Amino acid sequence: MNKKSLLAFCLLATGAWYSSTALAARSSDSTAQPPDAASQSAAGDASTQPHTGWPTPEDTVARMSEKLNLTDDQKTKITPIIADRQDQIRALTADSSGRRLQKARKAKSILEKSDKKIEALLTSDQKKTYEQMKQQARDEVRSRMQQRDSGTPQQ
Repeated sequence: MNKKSLLAFCLLATGAWYSSTALAARSSDSTAQPPDAASQSAAGDASTQPHTGWPTPEDTVARMSEKLNLTDDQKTKITPIIADRQDQIRALTADSSGRRLQKARKAKSILEKSDKKIEALLTSDQKKTYEQMKQQARDEVRSRMQQRDSGTPQQ
């Protein structure tokens, strides 16, 4: 997995369901890197962070809410789950000691655990939509990776 693919995967892992255009622009810009955990914690409140790397948990929940019509209570409960997921993924991507396959397995575990927590807060209709959102994001990343591997320019 190259740097661009890892960035796309990490953005997906944070729960940020960007439009195809936004994610494609981010994936094609090799200078857009997620901030490291040290700069994130040193800067204070995540909601004041510039949007040059990772979206804030609040931004991610707002984007989810657009599709899922989350209640205020759901937003309040999901925000710390997203924040924890982002912290774990950030730490994982910053760790250069592990092998890629080990990191991929760990990332998958982080996602599955946070998804279970989020799904426990959703209604049955919201769960269906959430699964569709995740599948769409996976399909978009997979499509971009295939385009990159085949040499087809991204649009």
